[in-house]
Amino acid sequence: MCACIVADSSVFILGKRLEGELITVPAVERELKDIRSRMLLQICGARIESPSVNALKRATEAARETGDIRVLSQADLEVLAKALEYQARLATDDYAVQNVALFLGIQIEPIGQPMIKKRIKHTLKCFGCGATFEGEACPDCGTPFRKKKRRLR
Repeated sequence: MCACIVADSSVFILGKRLEGELITVPAVERELKDIRSRMLLQICGARIESPSVNALKRATEAARETGDIRVLSQADLEVLAKALEYQARLATDDYAVQNVALFLGIQIEPIGQPMIKKRIKHTLKCFGCGATFEGEACPDCGTPFRKKKRRLR
């Protein structure tokens, strides 16, 4: 386990100073639009590395398992994958990213918001017949999905 912190874009957007070696991914660098955030990325000396294919696959599978895959960007998945690779803490305020990180056993460093308290598994529930399912529409009656949260203990 390294004393690294993998940072998502909120670290640079909010200007949070973190102790330890900072790592991020190219997709986060592309997300930073304003000059202040881009300068903070350079000033803090964060390493910019792409995640391995295997780690990205594990992060994507975990996001599918928690049901967060629908709301996570490619940058989010890459940040999760990088934290998995290094077994590093993950600095983020994104609750969906935090949810997947907890599922994967990754430690979280909140930036400006409190950390999520419990893991959530998102399921899709049919408006028509009430069945839970995966996909875009209920296989029983064809009604479009509705996301439902279920807290995990």
